[in-house]
Amino acid sequence: MIKQQTLLAVRDEIINALHVDVRTRGQLDFDGSMITVYGKRVRSVDDITGQRFEPEPVRGRSSRPYKTNSCPLPPNAFSLSRTSRAVNMLPEHLNSLALYAYAERCEWHHVETVARDLWQAFLASQEKAFRAKKEKILKGMVYLSMQNWKHQVQTDSDLHTPQRIRELLDINEHHWRRDWLPYWRQLHELLSDIDYQVLLNVYRTTSRKARVDKKETAAA
Repeated sequence: MIKQQTLLAVRDEIINALHVDVRTRGQLDFDGSMITVYGKRVRSVDDITGQRFEPEPVRGRSSRPYKTNSCPLPPNAFSLSRTSRAVNMLPEHLNSLALYAYAERCEWHHVETVARDLWQAFLASQEKAFRAKKEKILKGMVYLSMQNWKHQVQTDSDLHTPQRIRELLDINEHHWRRDWLPYWRQLHELLSDIDYQVLLNVYRTTSRKARVDKKETAAA
């Protein structure tokens, strides 16, 4: 059984991995005066006057493409790379949830995959089929629950108030509490179950890869 603290650490690692700042060629242009040595700006000295001045911005002039390894890497680049690969290796429905929940932005087909998988899991948990009208309302509840669950994960607060949900789904308060609130909670629980699978798979994959890398480094 994986500790909750470990799962939270894996979640933070996924978020960091999916938000790595990849610098483009244009971003590699930099201002030479921003270079620092021991926290101080580097300034040049005029050979004639002896006065100190900040150099002009340094810009690349070569027309050749930059090599990948010329880009600045964050201190934990290799760890983030392992995590990013682990997310990409997930089964489609888990990969889509990871990108939907933790990436800064994701393509719409990932949202559709999460909604489809959530709906199928929800139907599989029911003892009997729904009437057409009730099924239509529940389908509308699926995406709202996805939005709310994602906001809970990111901010530990609700995005949609009960009143707002009732307004969007055209449900009165009495029926909401009696008939629909249990379904709302169940959809959130199903999303959390899928998220647990995401975190567990990423943890196992990255831990295994880290052990292999450590052995190879020791052998070398």
